[in-house]
Amino acid sequence: MKKLPTALAALACVLVFSFPAEAKKNKPAQDDQGQQKDENAESGAIPRYQPFPHNQSFTLTDINGKAPPKEIWLRIDSTGRATGSSGCKNFSGIFVIGPNRLGPRAMPAFTELTCDQSAQAYEREFWGILLSGPYWDTKGDDLIMKAFKGGGSMRFTRSM
Repeated sequence: MKKLPTALAALACVLVFSFPAEAKKNKPAQDDQGQQKDENAESGAIPRYQPFPHNQSFTLTDINGKAPPKEIWLRIDSTGRATGSSGCKNFSGIFVIGPNRLGPRAMPAFTELTCDQSAQAYEREFWGILLSGPYWDTKGDDLIMKAFKGGGSMRFTRSM
């Protein structure tokens, strides 16, 4: 007879202590869903994923509104291998491409060319933005890269 009340008391303790743990497990999932609904409600639309434009060549049109003194171009294939010209150098390297960021896996390899001082200064701006791990976005035929830190931005146009 004494075993039944002890067993019921033990069962009651287990139930009392397990329900708050279950409630805590379920609560964050509900909060996350609420946050996602709020973010979508603010923007007015479902966020869309925009893939990086692989296997296409892009020619630089400007850095911070200044046109390049020489032709500067960039091409990144689907494996992340980048090739291009930064005006004074031809380069090749591997980049990591995220949903909205781009970063070098290692320092790209260069082939040096001769350049004047203004072209070298422009090239330093190009590499400063590209190696900073810039945010990227596409608008029509344009590829826009904004420096991770600082205010620099580059605009490329898709080449034929």
